[in-house]
Amino acid sequence: MKTWKKLSLGTAGLATVALLAACGNSSSGSQYPQLSLTTDPTTLDSATNTSTYSGILIGNTQEGLTRVGKDGKPANALAESIKVSDDGLTYSVKLRDGLKWSNGDALTAKDFVYSWQRANAPETASQYAYLMANIENAEAIHTGENKDLSSFGVKALSDTELEIKLSKPTPYFEYLLTENIYMPVNKGAVEKYGKQYGTASDKVVYSGPFEFKKDAGWTGTNASFKLVKNQNYYDKKNVKSEEIDYQIVKNPNTAVQLFKQDKLDQAELSTTDLYTANKNYNGGKNNIDLKEATTAYIEYNQSGENTSSPAVAKALKNKKIREAISLATNRKDIVDQFVPGSTPATGFTPVGMAKNATGEDFASYAAQGYAYDTAKAKTLWEQGLKEIDETSLNISFTTDADKPSAKQIADYLQTSLSKALPGLTLTEKIIPYAQRLQDSKNGNFDMVMSVWGGDYAEPSTFLQLFTTGQSYNDGKFSSKTYDDAFKAATTTPDVLSQAKTDADYKLLEDTLYKGSYINPVDFQANPALMNPNIKGLQFHSTGLAYDLKTAYLK
Repeated sequence: MKTWKKLSLGTAGLATVALLAACGNSSSGSQYPQLSLTTDPTTLDSATNTSTYSGILIGNTQEGLTRVGKDGKPANALAESIKVSDDGLTYSVKLRDGLKWSNGDALTAKDFVYSWQRANAPETASQYAYLMANIENAEAIHTGENKDLSSFGVKALSDTELEIKLSKPTPYFEYLLTENIYMPVNKGAVEKYGKQYGTASDKVVYSGPFEFKKDAGWTGTNASFKLVKNQNYYDKKNVKSEEIDYQIVKNPNTAVQLFKQDKLDQAELSTTDLYTANKNYNGGKNNIDLKEATTAYIEYNQSGENTSSPAVAKALKNKKIREAISLATNRKDIVDQFVPGSTPATGFTPVGMAKNATGEDFASYAAQGYAYDTAKAKTLWEQGLKEIDETSLNISFTTDADKPSAKQIADYLQTSLSKALPGLTLTEKIIPYAQRLQDSKNGNFDMVMSVWGGDYAEPSTFLQLFTTGQSYNDGKFSSKTYDDAFKAATTTPDVLSQAKTDADYKLLEDTLYKGSYINPVDFQANPALMNPNIKGLQFHSTGLAYDLKTAYLK
């Protein structure tokens, strides 16, 4: 998912940790967990959401066929059983009996068919429709080439039986089923509210462990709201808290103060100053360190369109210019100064997310030669300028206004890159998070700081981003070598040999590096303060960042 810090936690990797501090004296002033988001949600529509802030709320108020379990692997949720054919192409799903929506409507297999057809339909314009690409006829329907929705490879055989047909084996498909886009939506609510569906909590019907409190929901603009147990949820007996209270706290310093005043049960230490000042708070008994499999990276607009000037358009299509900027990026300095707990990026696929056939961390196996070398950077920069017949460049750098560290990194890059690359002026474009997402999608940038957190524990969740025409390939570059390697890695028979697939994935990382198509900056982690009386709160480094189902305040 594309955010700058995404609740300052990510959705990547599949390690799961319970957020249980060993001991401590902190206790909030409420009988229910008091949690926060660092920026406003954007929607409650599971089909169109692209934000982890919204995804946290959607993932706890809706539920799909599977849910990420405590071990980080997909576990059956609304599905009672899932059987896979020997060729890996047919999934036969049996739903639990007696499933209901929060309004009491029966929840049946037809709801999944409607929801998935809607999510994949071109008019929905879901940026996550690519997660459905391996369903039979999904791509042709999504592009509008095939108008017959009934040919989409999902059918309701009865109220409780669902059949899914894939176009090719997808070993991680049950991980995909945990994602927002695969969650059912209530057809009556969608038809009743139309374009307003998902814009406020009273314009949605829920299938998951929680729903929004009727008189304290999310209006679309308010800074505090409450979740309450969904009494029609099939597994309500295992939902441990009757209520979860949320507030939007955009300033991390404010969040830490609220934590110390017992008005929040968690607070991120998202800046170096905050981390240094609070790493020994209460003797360190409240400190936790949440490792993310999430990568922050700089994208270059290589489309030749929507850049700040024709000269910049030429420059960002020039490999030497891009390589010079990469070599002038001091990743270690950025991590040490502004991103506590993180590590300098050695590729795009982050550490701790997946292993190769021999058990080695994939990020180590596929590590590239991203380096800091200002002398080489200057040489390439001057060669690149000569090739495009320019002597100087004013390049715009876009990042989020919602995160203090984002502005600090922008300031650092503005100074350090301009010093290393004679004739470069880096102009900051600091905009709200939601606008940054939209500008990235529309290609309205020169350089932009992006973040991607994977959705399942396999490198393709990262590496598929940069295939030609992919909706999240915001820089719009195209590489036949890259496309061919990705096809080889994800197509039978190669997919049957993990060692061969590993090699293809490593070639993708090598192609990104050698072409300087992107500029990976850091693999992220998140230190935080946590009330030790919060029990059962699960952090997942893929998919749903915070799973509240078993969370409660002791």
